Amino acid sequence: MGLLMDLYENKLTELSESEKAVFLELDNSPELISQLNLTDLAHKVASSNSTIIRLTQKLGFQGFSQFKYETDRLLSQTVYIKEKDLLGQYKNFFQNSLDLITLETLEYFAQKIKQANNLFLIGVGLTKPIAEYMSKRLYQLNRPSMYIYESHMLDLLPQLIKSDDLVIFMSMSGETKSLTVSATKVKQKGGTILSITNSPSNSLNKIANRSIASGVPTNVFHNYDITSRAFLMIHADLILEIYLKKYSNE
Repeated sequence: MGLLMDLYENKLTELSESEKAVFLELDNSPELISQLNLTDLAHKVASSNSTIIRLTQKLGFQGFSQFKYETDRLLSQTVYIKEKDLLGQYKNFFQNSLDLITLETLEYFAQKIKQANNLFLIGVGLTKPIAEYMSKRLYQLNRPSMYIYESHMLDLLPQLIKSDDLVIFMSMSGETKSLTVSATKVKQKGGTILSITNSPSNSLNKIANRSIASGVPTNVFHNYDITSRAFLMIHADLILEIYLKKYSNE
């Protein structure tokens, strides 16, 4: 998914055909939002000022200016990795990623998994396989869980949550709207929220009771986030190993 699709995919059903066409154009070239004013942007995507304004409002913004500011912020966080030494690059990533976490945090995650009445693992897009993997590994350790990746199930999740349930959200950016909205509602219901993300500072981590972050520089190709998800998988495996050693025989 592109920069905008990753964050606002759950809003697509609310858009008219003309608004959706503009959204897809901007998802392919989000830098246009930063480079052009409203009138020039409308001309560039063969649309109108009013259509773009309605689109931004349906995405949750007051208007184009606020949408432009947020897009600028997101684009500024994107890093184009130019390192040619791939093995050296990954060695640095692994070291930096492991330096961001502590054994105490991993044990906290494992303890919450053990204590939870019901356990939900959430991942959408390219993080869905990690949530599914973690759920199936936990089944092997006699710890039933449910992994959720569909938007309508995310909408239903807050209705299922009780105060002794645990939800683990997995996301690269931690800014995907469908996840942050669901996490906010889950927290209001009293459920415990943990997050595994790439960025140490993001909206999802601010909602969560505790978080683990990879801290790997974002890599993009044609405005698509192609950052390796391997580091999220490593964190999932570390949590599972701690759980195995501390609780699997109980």
